[in-house]
Amino acid sequence: MKRSIFQIVGLLLLLPLFSGCNDSDDLQGIFTGKTWKLTYINLKDKGGWMNGFSEKSIKILNENQESYTITFTGTEEDNRISNGAVKGRIITADLTGTWSANGKNNEFHASVTNVNENDDLAKEFIKGLNNASSYIGDDNGLFLYYNPAGSQQTYVLAFHVQR
Repeated sequence: MKRSIFQIVGLLLLLPLFSGCNDSDDLQGIFTGKTWKLTYINLKDKGGWMNGFSEKSIKILNENQESYTITFTGTEEDNRISNGAVKGRIITADLTGTWSANGKNNEFHASVTNVNENDDLAKEFIKGLNNASSYIGDDNGLFLYYNPAGSQQTYVLAFHVQR
C-alpha cells in the first residue's frame, strides 16, 4: 500500500516534466484588447521623464485621458502578428498605422502616420513608435525600445494600461 502511494506521488511529481515550457510571449494578451497610455520616455533602464520635454506637454499627457494613447489589433499566428493595425491619439490628432511583433524574439515594428503636432513630446512619441525594434510587456505594462537615427543610445516608450 505504501509503495503504491509513493509510486502515484512520484508520477505526479514527474508530470511537470512532460508539460513543455513555452518561452514565447502571448502577443494577443500583451498587445490587444486594451488601450495603452504613455507613462514616460527616457533612456533604456532609466525611469521617469528624460529632460527636454516642456512642462506643458507633460501636463497635457497627465490631465487628458485620451492623449498619448494607442490600441493594437491583430491576429496571432505562429507566435507572430504581422499585419496588425494601431490607432491612437496624441494631443489633438489621431494616428493610424500598422505594427508587427514576434513573440519568440521580442521584435517589434510599427509604422504610424506622421500627424501634424508641433509639440516636442508628440514628435518624440511618433519617432519612438516608428523606430521601435523590440518590446517587453505583460498585461499591465509595455516597453517599446528604439534607437533614433544617428544615435547609439537606446530609448524606451513606457506604457501602462489605461483604466
